[in-house]
Amino acid sequence: MKYTFKDGTTVDLARIVSVSPVRDLGLDPGTITMSRIGFTIHMSRRELVQITRLYHYADWATVKNELENERKELLAKWEDLPT
Repeated sequence: MKYTFKDGTTVDLARIVSVSPVRDLGLDPGTITMSRIGFTIHMSRRELVQITRLYHYADWATVKNELENERKELLAKWEDLPT
């Protein structure tokens, strides 16, 4: 079963091994004032999928909450998979 994030990234729920917590990933090297926040999905066959968002320091709480909600939705769908 596939799961699609708001940014268009798609993952196969059956291949997920683990999901990291949401973390601040530091300054974005491609911009001057933006930072990155995100989480990592560990897939089978040692594949990693990073879900990240750029944010300005004033928008940190909003972006973090959005990512937390997306992560919770992913975990709920993953846990509902038949074993």
